[in-house]
Amino acid sequence: MTQNFTKAELFQEAKWRQYQRDPIAFFSECWRIQHPEHGAILFDLFDAQRRALAVFMDERYVITLKARQIGWTTLVSAYAFWLAFFHPDRLVIFLSKGEREAAEILKKVKYGFIRLPEWMRARGPKPGRDNLTALEFDNGSSIESLPSKSDPARGRSCYLVVVDEWAFLENGEEAWGSIEPIADVGGRVIGLSTANGIGNFFYELWQSASVGAAPGSRFTTIFEPWSARDDRDENWYASKAQSMPDWLLHQEYPRTPDEAFIKSGNPFFDVEKLSTLEIVKGRPGHIISDRPRVFAEGREGPLELWQLPFYGEKYVIGADVAEGLEWGDFSSAHVKRLRTGEVVAHWHGHIPPDEFAETLCDLGWFYGRALIGVENNNHGLTTCTVLKSLGYPNIFYTRTVDERTRRMTQKIGWSTNKKTRPIMLDDLYAALRDDAIVVYDKETIHELRSFIRDEHGRLHGSPFDDRVMSLAITEQMASYAHQDEYAEQFMEWGTLAWWQEQLDGGEPERTPIGAHNVRANGTSGRIQ
Repeated sequence: MTQNFTKAELFQEAKWRQYQRDPIAFFSECWRIQHPEHGAILFDLFDAQRRALAVFMDERYVITLKARQIGWTTLVSAYAFWLAFFHPDRLVIFLSKGEREAAEILKKVKYGFIRLPEWMRARGPKPGRDNLTALEFDNGSSIESLPSKSDPARGRSCYLVVVDEWAFLENGEEAWGSIEPIADVGGRVIGLSTANGIGNFFYELWQSASVGAAPGSRFTTIFEPWSARDDRDENWYASKAQSMPDWLLHQEYPRTPDEAFIKSGNPFFDVEKLSTLEIVKGRPGHIISDRPRVFAEGREGPLELWQLPFYGEKYVIGADVAEGLEWGDFSSAHVKRLRTGEVVAHWHGHIPPDEFAETLCDLGWFYGRALIGVENNNHGLTTCTVLKSLGYPNIFYTRTVDERTRRMTQKIGWSTNKKTRPIMLDDLYAALRDDAIVVYDKETIHELRSFIRDEHGRLHGSPFDDRVMSLAITEQMASYAHQDEYAEQFMEWGTLAWWQEQLDGGEPERTPIGAHNVRANGTSGRIQ
């Protein structure tokens, strides 16, 4: 028996098949979104959304860094519906910061669904479970939107997982850990977010996927600036710039990825100044406790050198001490050449506090009895005590005057507390600004960039700041090195006193640049 179709039915079937292949046609002709002024309007994609949609469809893994309010959540919610409505057995899961954000995404999906043409709702799959967190269809497809903490993707056979505002998730890395296994069964991932400073998991994921980063990342990157919307111009941006603090402007409406990451998150240090610092690869290795002490260069080592000691120069060392556990924080030390302000060496690694004292002792002798300031809080006191027991002659002492008795007391090491911490960080800020300290180390510069003032006014790294703190202590040592009580501990290379110390079995104060005080692969060598 032959069934006769009306022209309208034939037209609708042709449209259905077109929409099944072409989501842009479906959006522009059938999908309605909520406009704040005009109510329900058809979803006419602008150019940036079209480009992004093409990437979503072609690539399995996409990470998007975006400006605020450019219609990306609207785009991915429409795309999720198109996948589920026109294709069977497609499970789409949205992960959001919280329950409210998750509900808002599903609300966008349902807003468009109930406003579809009647013939399309009749032709398409019928809804099943429909609640605040999920919308199911009888073709086996469904859309779920849940807070990331609920871990909804673990163990699920998802076709697509969309992670919204990834940089602001409390468990961003855990969220990725729960959805990453879907790669093994053909799943797809779209991660999208505005920036939230650097040092968080979203930033690291973006960096690993960016051009020139480490190979092996499966993600394709998309960046869309504030100008991604067709209705924004320079006048619009200028008005935003006048009404927002700089860090928030760069977070919400960035012009470049670097601006988005580096200038957002309310950085403490001047990121413009930090961007001018030249990154130079140092020589890795360690100091050997010979007399004179020598630098053994190797492929790996916690110590990195940029300069050997120079004739007649003075150096200072600042050290931040950690517990020394493999999975804990790092200990860190910087060496600064006083006359030029250059950081000529940097030590960073896991080491017990007592062994760190031996390392600092070797480093101090190598750089001519450098003044060493060790943070004496917690485990640092052990490092200070052992350093003193080793007979190192130029250790910093914190001196205080009792207000009642007017007597001076002293404690070995540098004391970082509520009073001194903001001062030392302000001093470091000024030194970097005025070129009084010059940093070549990539990782130290990275930590300076990610050092922030949070919403409560607290200053801290994101996530680490051990290099920042040891650099700040180093700068404090530079300010004390000229005082008589410490200056007299420096010995000029080649003086009568220096030679007498050598005869007495003491330590050499200087080894000139270019001399054979470097061992490379077991032989003599030089740092040029």
